[in-house]
Parts: sequence; C-alpha cells; structure tokens
Amino acid sequence: MTDDSPSSRDLHSGIRRAYTLIFLMLMEAIEEHGTDRALEMLQRAVEKQADVIARELRPKMPTGLSSLDLGLEVYQRFMTDIGAEIEIHSRDETSVTVVVRRCPFFEAFLDIEVDCSQFLGDLCKNMTMPAVQATLIRFDQRLRLEPQMVRQSIEDICLERIYLEDA
Repeated sequence: MTDDSPSSRDLHSGIRRAYTLIFLMLMEAIEEHGTDRALEMLQRAVEKQADVIARELRPKMPTGLSSLDLGLEVYQRFMTDIGAEIEIHSRDETSVTVVVRRCPFFEAFLDIEVDCSQFLGDLCKNMTMPAVQATLIRFDQRLRLEPQMVRQSIEDICLERIYLEDA
C-alpha cells in the first residue's frame, strides 16, 4: 500500500526534483565532455558515494544476517532512501527478486522529457544499478544485482534480482 499523504507527496516530489537537477547536470557534462568522459566521471562518483553509504549503513545493519539477507537489507535501505517504492517479488535459496514500483529516477527523466530507454542506453544500467552494486560489494564482494525487467512506462514496474556470485 502506498502512503499518499501530503507530507509523503511533498517528500517524493522534492526527491524527484533533486534527481531532475542531477540529471540535467549530467546531461550538461555529457554535452561538454562527451558520453565516455561523463560516464567515467559518474563511475568515480558512484564509488565515492558507495563508500559514504557503506559507512552510514554499516552500524545500522542487523547482526547475524546471511550474505544474501545482508544484501537485501542494504538494497532495501538504499532504494527506500532514494524514494523508491519496493517490495519482495520472489525469493529462493540463492536469490531475491524485488519489484520497484514508484521510482523517482524514472519520474525525473520524464520531467525533463528524456526517454529513459534512449538516454545512456538505459538509466538503470548506467546510474542506479552501478550505485547499488558498488554499495553491495562493500558488504560482501560476492553480492550482485541484475535487472530482470526494466520499466518502459510510468505504469510499468522494474524487477531486480540480488544474488551471490560463485567465487
């Protein structure tokens, strides 16, 4: 169930506006430096962000979690902190698949009239997923995140799978 109270809507709108600004700045960097250079800059920023997030989350993590459960906990905190609405879609012994319903990243791209499937090949593959992946490996080097289904419209959902890579 979605919380659609005025304070929740205001928070979600504010988060979406912040991402709109970031995406506009990224588009300026791409225009000025080219796609390859802008993606290099983004990757360095992702690594720095992952260090910051890991330092913040590590003391908050429950003790005694399996590696997969730890990955799920990190993923859930990361995604809810960015304003996404998520829930577990399916789970087995080796992986957890999560459904992403409301995504302020996607909505911010719509705000600036950019088709996510055309910009940088795919928003999630170039920005969100690398940021989550970089954070996950700070908790366990084997944790991986892969897209299962990427939304094509605001009404769609994304499915993302968290699993442990065999060493």
